[in-house]
Amino acid sequence: APYPRSGALRRVLGATALAAAAFTAFSRPDHVTSIAANVQSRTSRIVLNPATVGLKGGYPTHCRDFRRGYLSQQSRGLRRISGRSTARAEEITVGDVTALLSESEQTGGWSGSALRPGGALDGSLGLYFQRNVKKGEEILSIDVTGPLCLTVDKVDSSALGPLVEKLQSWEKLALYLLFEKHRGSAEYRRFEAGLNTEPGTPMLWDEAEAKKLLEGTQAWELSEQYKQYVDGEWANRVQPLIQNAKPDIFAHLKDVSLEDFRWAFSVVRANSFAPFDSNQDLTIIALPGLFRHTRAKSASLQVKKGGFLGLGGGGSGAKISIVAEKDYAEGSLASFNVAPTQTESQVFVNYGLADSAQPSEAVELKLWISEEDRFFGDKADVVEQEGLPLTQAFAVNADSDPSYELQRFLRLTLLKDKDAFILEPIFRDDLWNEHLTLPFSEQNEEDMCNAMIDWATNRKMRIPGTLEDDLALKESGRVFPGSREDLALAVRMGERRALQQTINYFKRRLASFSSITFYQERRLMKLNLLTEDGKSTFDPFKDNIA
Repeated sequence: APYPRSGALRRVLGATALAAAAFTAFSRPDHVTSIAANVQSRTSRIVLNPATVGLKGGYPTHCRDFRRGYLSQQSRGLRRISGRSTARAEEITVGDVTALLSESEQTGGWSGSALRPGGALDGSLGLYFQRNVKKGEEILSIDVTGPLCLTVDKVDSSALGPLVEKLQSWEKLALYLLFEKHRGSAEYRRFEAGLNTEPGTPMLWDEAEAKKLLEGTQAWELSEQYKQYVDGEWANRVQPLIQNAKPDIFAHLKDVSLEDFRWAFSVVRANSFAPFDSNQDLTIIALPGLFRHTRAKSASLQVKKGGFLGLGGGGSGAKISIVAEKDYAEGSLASFNVAPTQTESQVFVNYGLADSAQPSEAVELKLWISEEDRFFGDKADVVEQEGLPLTQAFAVNADSDPSYELQRFLRLTLLKDKDAFILEPIFRDDLWNEHLTLPFSEQNEEDMCNAMIDWATNRKMRIPGTLEDDLALKESGRVFPGSREDLALAVRMGERRALQQTINYFKRRLASFSSITFYQERRLMKLNLLTEDGKSTFDPFKDNIA
């Protein structure tokens, strides 16, 4: 069944609602300790996002990124050439990236004649256009089976394969990176030149700094949940595995620490891109991590079908392609939206990047039908009949009204008492795609509005300060563009605006009930028993004539 029937597992899902949604690159954890208290709406049949408490833990000092090139709008999202963390074997140069590209081109692993690596005055490293590029032109193409990609299959067939056989995909890749780095592998050295190996994710920040800049945001909660999960995997699975490894393997893993494992996790996450970011298909891809992240129209990552990973026929294998969505001038910096479907908070945690100029201002909301609901079976049947999961994630945005899909699911979830008649099989064919797409009853709509207002207000109150405080700070000139404080400020402001927009929308909805036509009225109009202005068509004199 797509929905966990176990009450204990359901509570786990409640505690990890945020992490589960953005954690698409990895398998869902089997056991996660609950660290959150669910936020319930006025009705017990809707479960909204949890409040999450912080965790105690040491600061991974060797993962400090020194703002990793977040020094200007032009360099945001790029790696630094100098000032590298001690987690890095040695400094990466423009020459290293050039050598990687040259070797990969000779083996047919990539093509991208329009690009060249280059360094900026602020010490960042990125990819630049060495000629003009037209909209629709392919910027680069990468063979998934080539040297610019690290797949789970490659790890399984390596010397490390037998040791990591029972680990999850992301754990295999993370441990392989650490093994090859500590082994001083020349092949790894070349490969890492194309990776974002210094992700600016708050997961690797000092805990006090992360709390100060992000407390109460979904970015902070997701970061803390990632740390809890990764730390648990390290203590319960990975560290014991290393300690029992064969001598020739142990020699290169004996110095690996929890902080190293967190760093490797972050590198895997920061260099995996949809659709190669889940389970067995999880792939670390070199080069896209050197592009600047932007929400503006830029370029898109696409997949050309092949015979690899079941993506299509043909023996050539799948190819990852980045295609220009606008014209680029020679000398300009290559950029693309690294995760179009993720909120800025999720991108910030997963990739260590954020577009502070025009962020995706949104907050995620996860909903499911409670097993304690008296009508759970009927509601589950409705959703499953449509081929949808019983647990669904939605985003509320600062620049648009809540989606009708969100409202439809909420209306179903909140059906109760006399409204539950609509769950009868006779109405099933039209329920999801007709009756619930519009307001059903005044009570149902009021429950939905109040639940969303309560949820958004609660989430907004968790973030210390106000939007006015953040606006004043942004306009003060005291925040260095592209710094951690600047990116965190964009995340905070985006979440506040999205939540306030949600509150405003549902308050307006409550105030407009007098102009809303509910199901009963719509049904009577359809039967010509009610006029469009709400007047009955019943004529007592005509209808009572014998």
